[in-house]
This record gives sequence, structure tokens and C-alpha cells, in this order.
Amino acid sequence: MPYYDLVPTVLKQTFTRIRRTTGGAADSYGDATFTESRTTGFRGFVQWNSDPGEKVNIAGREVSYAVAVYSSSTFLVGENDVLMLASSTSTSISTRYAILAIRRVYDGNMVDHTQVLCTTEIL
Repeated sequence: MPYYDLVPTVLKQTFTRIRRTTGGAADSYGDATFTESRTTGFRGFVQWNSDPGEKVNIAGREVSYAVAVYSSSTFLVGENDVLMLASSTSTSISTRYAILAIRRVYDGNMVDHTQVLCTTEIL
């Protein structure tokens, strides 16, 4: 029985996923160029830690995270993506959270939910 889906939607926070795509070129400073596409309307729970926060071992590497985001089992996210929490839509004033690790949490043979560990992105 999936437990995450039983939690009412009204208790979940809305957030945005930013997916970066490299442009394959360099700007005048020699930095790689990229474009960002935003997808809004994802919902989930957020667990805040102090930054850098608690340390956990995932796939043999130690991760110290500031935020843990719990979302549905179908939430598609990659380690190169960035999350903006608290329903913010302005990229200029929002705090961005770089993804450190993604963990799929199982209930028996089925994925119940996705856990995403993030740190505050420094711009």
C-alpha cells in the first residue's frame, strides 16, 4: 500500500524544478553557457536542516544536505536539476537548492515516494 499518496494534497508544499541544458558554447569569460526550463506545480514535503546539515551515506558517498524534499514516486528529477521551494516563481530573488542525491523509497516492490537531498546553491 503506498503511504505517500494517502497524505492530503493540502498539506504539501508547491515547488518548481529547474532543468539546465548546456549550450555547448562558452561566454566571454570562458564559462559554459546553458539554458533553463522551469516546471512548476510539483508538490511535496520539505524537511529543513541547518546548512550544511545532517550527513548521510548514499551509494558510498557522504552527503551533507540542507533540505530534504519528499515528493511522489513519479517525480522526475536529475542530479543536475535545481529546485525552488515555497511556490516562488521569481528566479532573481528565490533561493535555489542544488540537488546532491536522489533516493527512491520503496514499499515492498513498488516505489512509494522520492527523496531529494539538496544544498543551498551559491550564485
